[in-house]
Amino acid sequence: MSSESPKRAIAFWRGLWYNGCMKMMTDPVMLLSFVNLKLRDEYDSPDALCDDLEWDRAELEGRLAALGRSYDAQSNQYR
Repeated sequence: MSSESPKRAIAFWRGLWYNGCMKMMTDPVMLLSFVNLKLRDEYDSPDALCDDLEWDRAELEGRLAALGRSYDAQSNQYR
């Protein structure tokens, strides 16, 4: 892995921030990855994540349901 790869990844995530909150990304696979990472590392529930990022929980659920994923409270992940 080149030293540029981590820098590009950081720039990508920073680029998603908008007006103090993060816009919900449109790619459902990237959204799933991001949400599960945040749930694992920072938030104890999707409600806390959505409140903090100013996202609509129903919209999040709908986008992830399109992938056949639903929230599993025991693991705090979308499976």
